[in-house]
Amino acid sequence: MIKDEKRQEALKSLQSVIVKARAMAYEQAEHSRIADILDGAEYLVALIYEKDDNTDTFRNYVEDMAKRHNCYDALERFDGIS
Repeated sequence: MIKDEKRQEALKSLQSVIVKARAMAYEQAEHSRIADILDGAEYLVALIYEKDDNTDTFRNYVEDMAKRHNCYDALERFDGIS
């Protein structure tokens, strides 16, 4: 689960990851890169619905994805910057 005060930001961040994956598909990125970002999105969903507090894990994973896939807007949305 994500702490109540960060749940909306987590969903916005996840949305940004999905939008980035779609953009990668339109740009005809390598299938393995698209699969990797989608695997990450799937993991983020699991962090949201698990019963343990995964807020910090979620943020750290989004930061890693931002670096690997140049989707810093996902991190900014989680951090409440945009």
